[in-house]
Amino acid sequence: MKRLLTMLGATAAGFTGVVALHSAPGKSGSLVRAAPTTTTTAPKPGSPTTTAPASGPGDATAIGPLENYSYGVMSVKVVIANHRIVDLKVQKLQTLDSYSTQLATYAVPMLKAEVLKAQGIRINAITGATYTSEAYAYSIQGALDKLRFK
Repeated sequence: MKRLLTMLGATAAGFTGVVALHSAPGKSGSLVRAAPTTTTTAPKPGSPTTTAPASGPGDATAIGPLENYSYGVMSVKVVIANHRIVDLKVQKLQTLDSYSTQLATYAVPMLKAEVLKAQGIRINAITGATYTSEAYAYSIQGALDKLRFK
């Protein structure tokens, strides 16, 4: 009987922890399922995904592949100038719920700063946004591969 009570108490505590982690900030433990959210500035179908601006040698732009991750899909645009990564923009972000959108909104600026500082994808994942971090990095790597950037 004592084991049963301990197991029920641990289960309740675990469930409470999961609900607290997945709740939107400022809301009290209720899970909300929203319709998929899309933020996109993707190119028109048929347009090239890699261009080389006339601004100088080593300048180029590429859009990374659309990466599927547990909470949605993401694609990142990479801008190279003077053989350096100078800008990163989320080209397409489609998430399964509002919490995932909030998480991406929180994590992407930090990931962008790390990629710009490291000049590559050898960065640390954001705690609590591991899948988002991985999708971001994989899409960037795909764009860098298109550009043959080392």
